[in-house]
Amino acid sequence: MGIKAYFINLKFMKTFKFLITLIFLTTSILGAQEKKYTSYIVKKGETIKSIAKEFDISTRDLLRLNPDVSRRPDFETVIIVPNKNYGKNIVKTEPYMNGDDLYEVQPKETIYGISKKFDVSINDLIQANPALENGLKIGMKLHIPKFNQASEKNEDESFVFHTVVKDNTIYNLTKKYQVTEAELLKLNPSLLEGLKLGMVLKIKSLKNNVAHNNILISEEHPIENKELELEYFKENLNFNKRLKVILVLPYQINKMNDSIVGSVFSKNNLTTIATDFHMGAIMAIDSLKSRGLPISVHYFDSENSINKLQYLVNKADFNNADVIIGPLFFDKAEWLSKQVKAPVVVPFYSKNQDSYSATNLIKASPKETLIEDKLITYLERTYNGENIVIINDGKAESQSKLWQTVNKLKTFDGVKEISVIKPERGYIASGRFSEKLRMDSKNWVLLISDDNVTTASSINNLKGLTEKFHITLIALEKGKNFENVDNNNLGLLNFMYPTAEFFNMNTDSIKNFFTKFQLKNNTIPSDYAVRGFDVTYDILVRLASNESLEYGLKDGKSIRVSSSFKYNRKMFGSFENNGIYIVQYTKELIPVILQ
Repeated sequence: MGIKAYFINLKFMKTFKFLITLIFLTTSILGAQEKKYTSYIVKKGETIKSIAKEFDISTRDLLRLNPDVSRRPDFETVIIVPNKNYGKNIVKTEPYMNGDDLYEVQPKETIYGISKKFDVSINDLIQANPALENGLKIGMKLHIPKFNQASEKNEDESFVFHTVVKDNTIYNLTKKYQVTEAELLKLNPSLLEGLKLGMVLKIKSLKNNVAHNNILISEEHPIENKELELEYFKENLNFNKRLKVILVLPYQINKMNDSIVGSVFSKNNLTTIATDFHMGAIMAIDSLKSRGLPISVHYFDSENSINKLQYLVNKADFNNADVIIGPLFFDKAEWLSKQVKAPVVVPFYSKNQDSYSATNLIKASPKETLIEDKLITYLERTYNGENIVIINDGKAESQSKLWQTVNKLKTFDGVKEISVIKPERGYIASGRFSEKLRMDSKNWVLLISDDNVTTASSINNLKGLTEKFHITLIALEKGKNFENVDNNNLGLLNFMYPTAEFFNMNTDSIKNFFTKFQLKNNTIPSDYAVRGFDVTYDILVRLASNESLEYGLKDGKSIRVSSSFKYNRKMFGSFENNGIYIVQYTKELIPVILQ
């Protein structure tokens, strides 16, 4: 997720919670003064801005409450506004004997929503109402604990998650994760009814379980371990080992090489990319130095030129380095790797990276086909009879990917039919979706298209069917076709997608990183700065924890600010990063990392 996308997502998350509360309150049978929102008739000459000011709400939020209304609505238009009398005459019912109140659960409410409504932690809510361990039910009467700051718990505590697949048993899960059966049952009361395919189990806390540093206090992504994945990397820094590091970046180049069109650099100034990456790398190096790790660093300007690289190789002792980070482009990096013995790390993705190889070349970004394959593998492991529907734009360039995906899905055990929906005369009628969806099972709807119109119209149609059908919208990537899609709708559709980079700004570790970077550099980190930190920190920690970088790269999976690193060596070839996230949004727009 990019920096800009984060701030957009943050606004959407707040708005989504805002609208969920609205839906609940406006459909409850309450007195007029107890409704949080009410109707309002626009007076002559009023605008959305003037009405927003009168009702103490932002113009943006008022427009979101009234998406079909212009900024200058017509005279006597009826709109929704906040109720100024909300909360003034609310009478609490059924006082609980110890001073708490009983609250009756309403339709469509969640434990998460109730905890936020009353500003209590989920753990405190469950402790006060043990029956919640068996699930939330309409009409259930809950004890709402009073807020007690001294006993407030950390609601963002991270856990290792596991999705139950075929051949899993409670016994082999306890052995795999080194936990007791009692610990599993405590975190997952539903296990009393037996282990079921597709269940997502909370295994154990991630705190103190993932390598961290003085910037990344603890890793707070909920991660699901897989049977075939390596163990997590554990730091074991050798403070007597001096690391010799070389950074080779195109600091002075302003014109890009035409050969890189299609890579991540195609719309960016090369000098800006290099300097941003440099800032992130320096932050990683300074972080490790502050912990006592001796590091010597040399910086060289590659000028994005093999001739300049040849000059540097002749002038400097590159072979004496423990690792070389850069050049940024694969053609230059491969050339350099064949001139030196030191490992050469290429930090960014290129669509042509498969064509470059050397035994000391390290590809720090996963290739595109691997990202898609990881999603298909995840779906296969968790498939439990879901109805599969595929949306395609019908364009020639997407047909190959469509049928490749269909053929892969057909190999899933139990899949009998896959429906494909394509536009007719450029449009997909809403009725065609309801014809293919099933009420008696969950529905996986895969979008195989990067077309803006197909994406937007499909999501608009599907969001209106969520009351009737259980839908999970799945994309092979979250590309530019999602840039103008309201994330609230993606939350309603349980949106799932694979990605090589992702961070959740609601976690303390990520907030801490951004704060420290801004204090140090007087600016928020760009995507390239985050990448500079992640790649540099991860490589140096692996190098400092092992006899050589080769051993370090084999030493398990790690998670940094936005990237996951899990290296494998291709036979007689380069090391490649296979770290991929599978991300899914909850209806409350909380991103959960499934893998």
